[in-house]
Amino acid sequence: MRPYALEGLDCSGKKTIATLVQQRLRVEGLEAGMVIGPLLGGRLGRLDARLANVTTAVHRGTPTDVFRRGLYVAEPVLDGLLHRPRPFPALKVSTHFRAWARAEIENDRRMAHGYRRTRAMHVRYAGATLLATDFATRLNRHRADIATGRTTKVEERRFLGPSPDAFTAWHDTLDRLISTHVPRILRLDSTTADPTELAERIAQHAMTCWGADR
Repeated sequence: MRPYALEGLDCSGKKTIATLVQQRLRVEGLEAGMVIGPLLGGRLGRLDARLANVTTAVHRGTPTDVFRRGLYVAEPVLDGLLHRPRPFPALKVSTHFRAWARAEIENDRRMAHGYRRTRAMHVRYAGATLLATDFATRLNRHRADIATGRTTKVEERRFLGPSPDAFTAWHDTLDRLISTHVPRILRLDSTTADPTELAERIAQHAMTCWGADR
């Protein structure tokens, strides 16, 4: 079975909901593995995690910036070419479409061109859920995480300003890319919804997508 994607921009509740989806799938007899980062995992996964959690400013054109953007473009290709389906399905939390969408709205032509040029080799998903959340709610969640030490990410970079308009453009571009490249999309608003109810709907959608993918 191909992996199922759970996507959404920052502070939409992906990780919390993904854990609940795993639990719900287990009740249905499916032991799904949650994957954050590249499906290949290993050293590539550890490197991805380190780069994703850099808190200092990385200026455009520096070696770190060029390497990170190149790695992000290469990851879906490596997953597409080298990842092999396992006996249990994979629940992928966040995808390359997120970085691709940001490259599009920030007019990062080199990175966006890299994604477009290699898209035929990208990892394929059986389906996906895209979470949407009110911008003010996202900021409140971020600030609560800062206060409790759950994140060290910088608000201005994480939320593009913070700018509601820029963030909306990012979400809309993400939606467009996923809609183009993933066959079955479930769109849910996670602003005030009960995470358990969302997980129930996502688990049912994932099972439908995996059933159609056999």
